[in-house]
Amino acid sequence: MLSSKMTAAIKVINDEIKESAEYRNFEKQKKIAKETPGTDGLIRRARDIRERLMDIPENERGSDYAESLQNEYEEITENTAVYDYSVAEAVYVTMLQEVFGSIVESVEI
Repeated sequence: MLSSKMTAAIKVINDEIKESAEYRNFEKQKKIAKETPGTDGLIRRARDIRERLMDIPENERGSDYAESLQNEYEEITENTAVYDYSVAEAVYVTMLQEVFGSIVESVEI
């Protein structure tokens, strides 16, 4: 169980995250993507390709497979709504990772 102090601290962090430019931009791009027909599927595909590209070992990044994935990703992100969403998502996730990382670093596990 969390103490009332911890619950209050978490609320402060949540409020700060929701007030951040990163969060607000992500929410804005998410809304635009939802309002743009066909964008949801393209975003899922772009995310899948990005994950596959990250899983490719360094010595295989110049392979035909990697190049075909990269080409498909570039084609999908020519769609402005997909590109803007993907960038906003990456910036937001990076900010969250920094917040969580700071918390973990400040306490001994």
